[in-house]
Amino acid sequence: MSLQDDFDAATAASLQAELDRFGNDCWYDPRRKRIIYNSPDAALHAYMILQALEMERHKWIESEKAAHDLREFSLSDWVRKHSMAFRRYWHRTHVFAVSSGQTRPFDASAMR
Repeated sequence: MSLQDDFDAATAASLQAELDRFGNDCWYDPRRKRIIYNSPDAALHAYMILQALEMERHKWIESEKAAHDLREFSLSDWVRKHSMAFRRYWHRTHVFAVSSGQTRPFDASAMR
């Protein structure tokens, strides 16, 4: 199985880009149909970077629609409208390895 077999085209492309970007810290497990990170720190780092990229993309799109820079408003707008969907996507497609060799779902709230 591959990303293309396991996910729709847009999700597979997004996950492949993530593997290309963070490949030293993660791999794709076709049995679990998840990206697995080597550590909670690596997973949190990737989560934060990918979330920031999505927020910036939203800012650009909304600013283009408004024909001026919306600045911080568009970022808080993304949090209100899209952050829960982003978190659900992350939980559906990622896990991280723990020291015992087992895996468990990544929970960003546990990292606080």
